[in-house]
Formats: sequence, C-alpha cells, structure tokens
Amino acid sequence: MTKTIKRDRCVLTDTDDLTEVYTFKDFPIFCGCVDSESEDVLCDMSWSVSESSGIIQLNQLIPLDFLYSVGHNSGNIGKTWREHHKNFSEFIKRGNYKNVLEIGGATGNLFNNFLTETKYFTWNILEPCSEVKVRDKRLRVHRGFLERYDFGDEKFDTIIHSHVLEHTYNPLEFIEKISDLTVLGGTQYISIPNMRYALEMGYMNMLTFEHSYFIDIDFLKCVLARKQFVVDEIVENNHSIFIKATKVDYTPEFEEYFSSHKELFVNYIDKILKDIESINQSMHSLDNVFLFGGHVWSQYLLSMGLSKNIVNILDNDVDKQDKRLYGTDLIVKDPKVLYNYTEPKVIIRAGVYSEEIKAQLLSINPTTKFL
Repeated sequence: MTKTIKRDRCVLTDTDDLTEVYTFKDFPIFCGCVDSESEDVLCDMSWSVSESSGIIQLNQLIPLDFLYSVGHNSGNIGKTWREHHKNFSEFIKRGNYKNVLEIGGATGNLFNNFLTETKYFTWNILEPCSEVKVRDKRLRVHRGFLERYDFGDEKFDTIIHSHVLEHTYNPLEFIEKISDLTVLGGTQYISIPNMRYALEMGYMNMLTFEHSYFIDIDFLKCVLARKQFVVDEIVENNHSIFIKATKVDYTPEFEEYFSSHKELFVNYIDKILKDIESINQSMHSLDNVFLFGGHVWSQYLLSMGLSKNIVNILDNDVDKQDKRLYGTDLIVKDPKVLYNYTEPKVIIRAGVYSEEIKAQLLSINPTTKFL
C-alpha cells in the first residue's frame, strides 16, 4: 500500500482544529471494478470536522496518482448524466467563449454538446486518466493534473470544470491556478454536486476517498472570492449546482465559512445504518437478491454491514460487467440477467439515479421487487 497523506489542517482555514467524527474501517480506495485476481487495497476512511470552518473533511488522503491510476467512467452512464451535460452546456453557451480549457473532460461528453456550434472557438481538455474519444479539429487533449501542468504563457477566456473541484485536495490552490490561467474579465463555469441535498437524503456517493470534503455554494463563494472571482449566476437542482464566475482585478468581499456540518453528517450516517438494518431483516427470508451499482454506494452499504447474501451486483456499464467490485468478492452483471428470475429482489441506494434505474429494471422484468 502506498503511504497516505495526512490532512491535519482545515482545507479552507488552514487551522489545526480537526476533530474526528466517524471512521469507516478498511474501506476500498477504488470505487470501480477490477479483474478477479486483482489485489485490493483497503484503508480507514476517517472523517473530521473543523472547528473554525465547520467543514467535514477526510483526514487521510490517498495519493492522487494512485487513486486515479484507473478511470471508472463516473458521469458517463445514464439519463441523469446526459441531462446534466446538456443543461450545463446550455448554461455555458449563453456566454462568450473563444479559447476554452475544460479540466477533467474525461471522455469528451460535455464537448459533444458543442460539436454543432458554428462559432469559432478552440477547446482544450486536461484529463489525468480517461481516454478522450471525441475527435474534432477544434479540440486539443492534454494529459495530467491541473496543479502540475504547465501551459506556458497561454491563457484562456473560459475555464470549465464539472464535478472536478470536489476531487481536488487543495481547492484554494486549484482555483488559484485557474485564476492564473484566466484573462482578466474571463469566465469560469463550475458544476459541483449538490452535497447538502444528497446528505439530507442519505445518498452514499458524496463523501468518499475521491470527494474528500463537503462543498456547497457558500464554500465555493469563499474560495472564488479569495482568488479574484465574482459569482455572477447560480443554477441549482437536486443533482448539481452550476456557477458562473468572472475574474476581476480586485479581491471581492467574502464571509468566512462557519456553518458546521457535523450534525448533518452524523444524521446521514445514522440514516444509512438504519436503512441497512431494515434491509438485512428483510433479506433473512429472501432469495434471488441483487445489489445495483458497481460503484461506491455499494461499497458503502457492504462496509457498513449489509448482508452479503447477494447473487450479483448489477450495472449498466459494459466495462464493469463480469468484473469484481473492488474490495468485495461480488461479480458485476448486466441487469438483463433479471430475465432469468421470478420476482428478483434488487437493493438500490443510488441517490438521484434510483428512479431511472428502477424504471429500467422493471422494463427488463416487471416482477422485480425493490428493497
């Protein structure tokens, strides 16, 4: 196991006032699927709260090169993500963009929504691990992490990052690098997960080794202001929050971040534990039980005590099928295997994606029951 990085100071205030709140013992460090013979690495996932900022944050970090050595297709599958990319693209298209840098462009799903645009622009994607599959003369692809990548003297009028900021270990350093790369008057477009809504609902894909601190609009306003960005527009839904911000030649006024999330986090943990207890009681008398999602929400449930009396994990990503969910001995299958069962039972705790998943599984097998 590579050595972890200790975070002993608050990610926002840089004060050494972190107090441990909850620890997931021996949690898988990769939230994807692997070949069966692959050796898994587990690590305590320990969460603390800062007295000065109130922010919940992870205090043992996995080195980025190790954590992202393999991609896991997050944000690429399903109707919810397609709608997100379309809506975020429309949000961006309302502005002026000529020389664009997209950080964490993955497979080019956001850029796909700009392929039919007739205005002149160039689009750069900076991505550390996934292969960008789109080919277009306006597109240039760079491989690496923003904090380490050297663009020389090049600057951009538009910088975009979607569900990336929460993956960074030092958001102030990340936004400062963006500020350095943005022309005065240039625009930053940001999409972040709606973590507050997700935690209130008990969704389990928000705080992970990859999302190492709680982030919301107030947090983001504070970070942006420190690095000379003024927030112009905010659009919020249950899945994501879109922000448009402009670089200015002064440091805007901002309030320090003092809204504690400890109670929100503790209630979130209690809700999951109660759900698992209820599911386990139901599973005692059931067979043909499946778990949906070759992803972190399944690892959460299993780590916190979900019964392992499960036939398979189901997932729509063909790259995950017939592989093993990292940190478990469960094999991932195409949801179409439900054809072969009478009244199969499926555990779904997939957050905002749950309803579209249920509709799909019922179209495969109308006798499917959900736990």
